[in-house]
Amino acid sequence: MDRRDFLKKSSLFAWAGVFGEMVLLERAYGSKRKADEKPDVLFIAIEDIAPLMGCYGHPVVKTPNIDALAKRGVLFNRAYCQVAVCNPSRACISSGLRPETTGVFNNSVDWRQRIPKGMLALPEFFRDNGYETVNCGKIHHHQSYFKDATKEAQAREDRMWLKKLPARSKSPVRPPISPEAKRPAWLKENDYTARSLKWGPTGLEDSEQRDGAIADAVAKELKAKHDKPLFMAVGLHSPHYELRAPDRYFELYPPEEITLAKNPENDLADVPHKYSFFNTTDDKWLSEDEKRQVIAAYYACISYVDTCVGTIMDALKQAGRQDNTVVCLWGDHGMHLGEHFLWRKYTLFENAARVPFIIVAPDVAKAGALCNRPVELMDIYPTLADLCGLRVPAGLDGISMKSLLKDPERPWKKAAFTSQSEKNRSLRTQRWRYTEWGGPENAELYDHAEDPGEFNNLARDLKYADIVAELSELLNSGWKSSLIPQAR
Repeated sequence: MDRRDFLKKSSLFAWAGVFGEMVLLERAYGSKRKADEKPDVLFIAIEDIAPLMGCYGHPVVKTPNIDALAKRGVLFNRAYCQVAVCNPSRACISSGLRPETTGVFNNSVDWRQRIPKGMLALPEFFRDNGYETVNCGKIHHHQSYFKDATKEAQAREDRMWLKKLPARSKSPVRPPISPEAKRPAWLKENDYTARSLKWGPTGLEDSEQRDGAIADAVAKELKAKHDKPLFMAVGLHSPHYELRAPDRYFELYPPEEITLAKNPENDLADVPHKYSFFNTTDDKWLSEDEKRQVIAAYYACISYVDTCVGTIMDALKQAGRQDNTVVCLWGDHGMHLGEHFLWRKYTLFENAARVPFIIVAPDVAKAGALCNRPVELMDIYPTLADLCGLRVPAGLDGISMKSLLKDPERPWKKAAFTSQSEKNRSLRTQRWRYTEWGGPENAELYDHAEDPGEFNNLARDLKYADIVAELSELLNSGWKSSLIPQAR
């Protein structure tokens, strides 16, 4: 064999090897669909997570994977949930309807029974538009949470997902830490506030704990072949109480280095609302050292869930899906960690209402952009439909944010709305937070330009009477009054 024949045959063998590798990759990851086909959707819900991340400017919490995701899309700096507790917030997102429309303001009411007849929930909409809807982790509450649960409603939930991924995890090896002080006599032993106040390392590896197992299952699914476009819904549980994570994440945050929230001594004296033991127990029960431990545990859980997001995003890239996938990462509500002497969620302060929210939409979203317009999680449903080239359903209370993804500085809504009940409501404009407890006679007004911590209630200061009147009218006129022509 001469040199020319040898090189020719060597090249053929080389190309055969490359082709064989491509075939193996195609079998492992699924062949790429045509460019004109609908994009996949990766829908990542994180429970009880405040925007305490590097990409949101937090100086301590380490979140390299979520930070990297933000660089690929638009980070919404003023994003707000519509109710600062799990079930009603998720109900808004999945139904496309506000709590004032469905009447869902707490965790005990089944939102699936309150959607107008003929309207589709978000997963149903994508399923009926040719998507393979896959679920892993918590997206919606199970019927066991609801006082008005029915088998029919749970059956509807089950039909939303064409596939549910199992994610097997282990029980913690190490016992949790609990307050050293005795439980207050007025707090019942089986009350959620008492039961959930536990924290500490689990003694497990990342993949052995629930969120790590979910991330691994999702990563495997993303690398599988799919004949239809994929709507992949991922529900990550951390940093929901109990605050447990693998040991290595606790090593990142020594409690003695944690700074406690700094509040004016009479902070809540000008607030026309008495918060319940749900928000005040932790502050009274915990010692200062324990408060630092709880905050450190919350940070550790965020870093753990960030690693889980990294596992999922790495798999998406390896599968060759990254350039044809809309990624929507959101938290269902924020969290108090001692601000205003309050803990947990379900308030109308910025700490509970503001959430992390990132959308990556290749060829649409402006990569690495920061949007400071007030936006609402309400708008996720119509936005995802629009980004996937689907007709946005009629009757939704939200609007598509596609134009804002293209130009994050364009005019948008006047305000974002958050409620605790039909009578207790708040709105957030670019500068102001205005809240009414029952009516304008019990109001709060905070100037975020001068008072981002919301410590000085200006509602009764006559110098701000015109602003109070304007915002009260906006709050009571309803969400449609906040829309401007450019945002419709």
